[in-house]
Amino acid sequence: MTTWNGLRIGLLVALLGFVVAGCGGTEAQTTPSSASCAASGKTCISVGLGRPIYLGTLLYVEDPIGDDVAQSVRIAVDYLDGTFDGIPGQLLGHDIAILNEDEGCSSVGGRTGATRLAQERDLLAVIGTSCSSAAFGAADVVLAKQNVLLISPSNTAPGLTASATHQRNYFRIAFNDVLQASAVADFAYSRQGWKSAVAIHRKDDAYSSQLTLAFSQSLGVLGGTSLADLSYDKEPAASMAASVARQNPDMVFIAEYSPRCEELVAALRNLPATRTTPIVVSEACQTPDFFGLLGSKANGIYAAGPDFSVVRESAFYRDAYLPAYRRLTGGDPIGVFHPAAWDAVNLLFDAVRRTAVVDPSGGLSIDREALRRALLAVQGYDGLSGRITCESSGDCAESARIAIYRAPNWPVVRGDSAKPVFSQLKTLAEVMNGG
Repeated sequence: MTTWNGLRIGLLVALLGFVVAGCGGTEAQTTPSSASCAASGKTCISVGLGRPIYLGTLLYVEDPIGDDVAQSVRIAVDYLDGTFDGIPGQLLGHDIAILNEDEGCSSVGGRTGATRLAQERDLLAVIGTSCSSAAFGAADVVLAKQNVLLISPSNTAPGLTASATHQRNYFRIAFNDVLQASAVADFAYSRQGWKSAVAIHRKDDAYSSQLTLAFSQSLGVLGGTSLADLSYDKEPAASMAASVARQNPDMVFIAEYSPRCEELVAALRNLPATRTTPIVVSEACQTPDFFGLLGSKANGIYAAGPDFSVVRESAFYRDAYLPAYRRLTGGDPIGVFHPAAWDAVNLLFDAVRRTAVVDPSGGLSIDREALRRALLAVQGYDGLSGRITCESSGDCAESARIAIYRAPNWPVVRGDSAKPVFSQLKTLAEVMNGG
């Protein structure tokens, strides 16, 4: 077995290697002078000697996924000195002060939290949001007005990076939901032979509504038929199940959150006409609560979500990151977005190293616009979450492997032993081109 010191050094060298090799651009292209930074007005951050660099998080802290991302941010700061020792490291000789706000998984919460964070004049950037609705037309707009980067490890709504609605300071390390939608459609139509579908989404929710729309479009490209895309708000779940039954679909796709997702599944299973209709739920519904709320009715339900097998194969993740996570939190990671959070923070820190000007006094001048250009220069970065290339759209995940699991064989129940019934690697390029 490798000694910890040897492993630590090897992992650090490997990590530094892919940070340097994976980021495109040159220092001459991205590094401003202190004078140019000062002249840029609100885009310039001044960090005095002995002062911290302020990093914001805007996450849904009541949700396990939000907490999972928050822990990964802390671990990334810990590792700034190249060791997982529980002591925060420094960036260019400065501490990192993390400012946390709760986005409440709503547009109001996202807007409010972003406004509070932006009150810190020297805010470097924000890691978030957890929920697409908290970012879309909310936090992304507020922070764009202040030229503050918003880098998300977990929100997935396609509209966040669509040309008509993308805010120039928004970047996403998580996958774009057009990939999940396409994979679910392929599983349904090509693998299972389900030719027609009804989708159900949460009313006025960016994540939910955009995911089911993308699924319906993907199913249509394959030759299938979307019979309906139903909006669910405060209606009784039984009435939604009755609406589904009238359509008589081959399958149902639900993009919802707990506990509404479980309510819909229970109503569909209680109605004789839909008792055996195949149901696929999105990754937002893939939680341990699903089984506690549904009991035996959960069996046989399909769940989509990232295939985590590639991440688990990483030696750095398995031998260094996971032990550090367990020491810090006392348990295993809860969701699937903590590797993307690690990548988001490390990409940001590397951009700071490549663009900051160190003053003779030991202070820093950091140009937020130069940070943005440095992220756009990232090409082929081998992160924990996968291969990363940041496009002008804000999408940085080139591809994603999406898996379909059949309950009770879900990762939230079976952990590493959970085996998907379907797994497919999709690239943004092929999906956007109709593949």
